[in-house]
Amino acid sequence: VSQVSAQNFQLPLDTNKLPDELQPIAGTLVETLEQLHKAFDREKQAAADISHELRTPLAALMTTLEVGLRKSRSPDEYREILQDCHSSGKHMYRLVERLLALARLDAGADQYRPTAVDAIDLALQCADLIRPLAKARGLDMRLHLPDAVTVQSDPNKLREVLINLLHNAVEYNKPAGAIELSVEQVGEQVGGRARIAVRDTGVGIAPDALGHIFERFYRADPSRHADTPHAGLGLAIVKSYIDLMHGTIQVASSPAGTTFTIDLPLAELAPAVETGIRTEPALQR
Repeated sequence: VSQVSAQNFQLPLDTNKLPDELQPIAGTLVETLEQLHKAFDREKQAAADISHELRTPLAALMTTLEVGLRKSRSPDEYREILQDCHSSGKHMYRLVERLLALARLDAGADQYRPTAVDAIDLALQCADLIRPLAKARGLDMRLHLPDAVTVQSDPNKLREVLINLLHNAVEYNKPAGAIELSVEQVGEQVGGRARIAVRDTGVGIAPDALGHIFERFYRADPSRHADTPHAGLGLAIVKSYIDLMHGTIQVASSPAGTTFTIDLPLAELAPAVETGIRTEPALQR
């Protein structure tokens, strides 16, 4: 074990030659060292990915400023230059905010404030935020919501999860496609679960990519992100928040579309929920 280092995580030992009672110990050591090796590789890759993601908007910002400083310009031209700089700044701000969110999660410093949350009201709020984006792309948004489902969760984190999934459903949908958001209760109030599903009619995710989509900086099709602010961090944050809320998330995909399904624990006490004002009757929509 003393020969293991940050450059070489291999345990220089043939475990098959060990006595039977020592083989489980050696096997555990080998597995632990493999996990450490993967963690080190992730750290190195993350540093490279962060540098790459920040490089593009920084280069755009510097180029725009250099062009603007070459000569005197009209107020309208200066306004256009400032708008371009503002766009690059927003790109970097979103990236840094997501990196900070992941850093807080890794450090265990992200505060989780579970409470009874009306999943129907929260779903309506998220749908209202995303609906203009869907309409601009000619997408039909459909809601399937019962009268009441109350979950034990952090409303801010659950809102972040749903908005992220709905935004992805808009971004990667087909023209004149549809987005479905549904909430249902599975099982009894005690020990039951709330199931939230986000479905789209997009091109789907390749089977070999499904096992990686929750990894940081992973992008199933990098060419689709060449001119977008996506850095492959949104789904990593979604997965981390779901784990924090003691829930599960699954994804199923085909060429006809993708479905993300979240299961969360139901709240033990259904009343006294405050997440917003219901804006439309909670029937089948």
